Amino acid sequence: MKFIASLALGAAVIAAPAAARDITIGLAGPISGPQAFFGTTWHNGFKLYIDKLNAAGGVNGVTVKIQQEDDQADPRQGTLVAQKFCDNDDVLLGIVNFNSGVAQSTLPIYEDCSFPTMTFGSNPSLTQQGYKFMVRPVANDFAGALLPAEYALQKLSAKTAVIVNDKQVFGQGISEIFGKNFTEGGGKVLDTLSVSPTDVDFSAVLAQVKTKNPDVIYLGAVMPQLALFAKQLHEQGVKATLLIPDGGYTPDLIAQAGEANVQGTLVAIQAPPTDASPAIAEFAKAYKDKYGQEPGPYSIYGYVQGQLLESVLKSTKDLTREDMNDALHAVKADTAIGTLEFDDVGELKVAPSYLYRVEGDKFVLAGSK
Repeated sequence: MKFIASLALGAAVIAAPAAARDITIGLAGPISGPQAFFGTTWHNGFKLYIDKLNAAGGVNGVTVKIQQEDDQADPRQGTLVAQKFCDNDDVLLGIVNFNSGVAQSTLPIYEDCSFPTMTFGSNPSLTQQGYKFMVRPVANDFAGALLPAEYALQKLSAKTAVIVNDKQVFGQGISEIFGKNFTEGGGKVLDTLSVSPTDVDFSAVLAQVKTKNPDVIYLGAVMPQLALFAKQLHEQGVKATLLIPDGGYTPDLIAQAGEANVQGTLVAIQAPPTDASPAIAEFAKAYKDKYGQEPGPYSIYGYVQGQLLESVLKSTKDLTREDMNDALHAVKADTAIGTLEFDDVGELKVAPSYLYRVEGDKFVLAGSK
């Protein structure tokens, strides 16, 4: 009888790997430097949901600890962070890679150590390289560059464009996609110009832009270049409408460029308005109550990644990297932004995008897709 009881107890232990323990999740992004606003507020959204989850007792007794690291939006620093997570067997999954350039450098490291990630970098090529341990819980640049091209053609009646990019993985990639979409929609790209990612004086480039007299300018870059370019564009008297990617969706764009210099600028981003649904409004209130400020551009996605993690913990066979990766790829979760699930390469099956226009000191929704 004792032998049978011990066998039953052993079976119970094997069948319930999730009983009363904690797991550690790696959280990495730019929490210092020019892009700290994005990384910090994104992480805060994740922490908000994890605090809520842990306060309710976790999932099947499993609570979540967080190991947060600063990759500084620098691929070299990102590789150090990736190796640190890989080497710590207690870290089972990563919420990582806000920047595409960082993702390009770190994903091979994560793949080599079978470390599952929710990768935020939006360059489309990241999911086309055969990685088995990543998903992307946000729209890629195909979506991010389609809406602004369509808006320019259909709403602004633009016929011509000049494209400027910073020659980086994200900036060059998304600007090329915009150009392709604009051309296929019937527009004409008059020229494509490049700047260095460290440039602060754009007078030479703007002189070339002025001779082309385009209807719109698309700038593929990040802060603070987006603000500096917008400021100098206006000061040079260029009348073309400026379209920029998600890095410009920050109060710093308006503060650093000067409110008068960015009026009418269009910013494409994957983040919905905070009043888009009751669930998002509830999140926004909880965020402000906890942190004393409005959510950042990607705070909602940090929160949603917490919801995805909860679903993974409910369905994983065991608390191993491999099993959690399987559960992550198979997940179908009801979240604050809708039901999310991934395709066979780790892309969202449905990935919305939004376009905002600067009006005064606010970002006003101009369109969505």
